[in-house]
Amino acid sequence: MNLCFLGGGNMATALIGGLLESGTAIGRLHVIEPELSARDGLLKKFQQAAQHRKIELTLDSQDYPKSFLDDSAETWVVLAVKPQQMQQACVSAPESLKQLLSKARLLSVAAGVSTEAIKNWCKNTQIIRAMPNTPALVNRGVTGLFANSSVSAADRAQAEQLMAAVGKTVWIQEEHLMDAVTALSGSGPAYVFRFIEALTSAGEHLGLSKSQSSALALETMKGAIALLESSGDDPAALREKVTSKGGTTAAALAQLNQDQFMEIIKAALIAARDRGAEMGKEFR
Repeated sequence: MNLCFLGGGNMATALIGGLLESGTAIGRLHVIEPELSARDGLLKKFQQAAQHRKIELTLDSQDYPKSFLDDSAETWVVLAVKPQQMQQACVSAPESLKQLLSKARLLSVAAGVSTEAIKNWCKNTQIIRAMPNTPALVNRGVTGLFANSSVSAADRAQAEQLMAAVGKTVWIQEEHLMDAVTALSGSGPAYVFRFIEALTSAGEHLGLSKSQSSALALETMKGAIALLESSGDDPAALREKVTSKGGTTAAALAQLNQDQFMEIIKAALIAARDRGAEMGKEFR
C-alpha cells in the first residue's frame, strides 16, 4: 500500500507514528505539508523508523513524486488538513495531485466535512470519514468511521486497520451520526480535562494545595477508568458499589443530581453536535 497524507499536522503525525509502530504494510509514505518547519519535523521524527521498516518516506510542499505511484499497490490519501482548509487544498491542488485525489481511496479525518462535499471537491466516491480524537497522539484514541455505499468491504477493513494504529474504532451506519461522534468522543477529551480542572479547583477550595489537589484528581480519574475497564461492570453498577447510603459519596451525587448534572452533559453534547452539523453545511 502507498499512503499519502494531505496535511502534516498533529493528527497526521499521530497516525504516521502509530502506523510505523504497528507494522502496517506500507511501501511508500508521502506527506504533503506547506510549512517547511513541519516537514523538517516530520522527517526528523520518522525518517529512521521508516528506513528501519524499509518504507520510502518523502515530503513535499504541494505535490507528490513520480516514484510514489506503483501500479501494483493500492493507494490511499489521508485528508488531514483543517476542515476550513479542505476545499482549497483539494480544488486548488496541482493537476497531478487532483488526479491522485480522483483515483485513490480517500480517508478524511476532518470534522464536519461530508462525503458529499469531498466527492464534489475530489471527483471521487471512494470515501471514508474518520473522527479520531486527541488521545490518538498516545495511541489511546477512539475513532468513529463511516463509509458511503461505494466503498468495498475490503477497503472498509483497510481503513479500520489504518485507524486502529492509534486506538479503537467504532463503525457508524448513518453519516449524520458522525456529528454525534464528534460531540461525544471527538470533543470528549476536552470535557474530561475540564472535569479534572473542576475537581482540582474544588480541592483547592477545600484547603488542599494545587499540587496535592491536581495529583489526587488525576490519579482518581486514571484509577476509576482502570477499575471500569477491568471490572466488567458498567459505570452505573460501579457508581452504586462505591455509594454508601447516607455517606459522603451519596451527598455529593445528590448535589450533582440537584444541579442536573446529567442534563448539563446532555446539553453540552447537543450543542457540539449541532455545531458540527452547522459546519457540515458550511463545507459544501
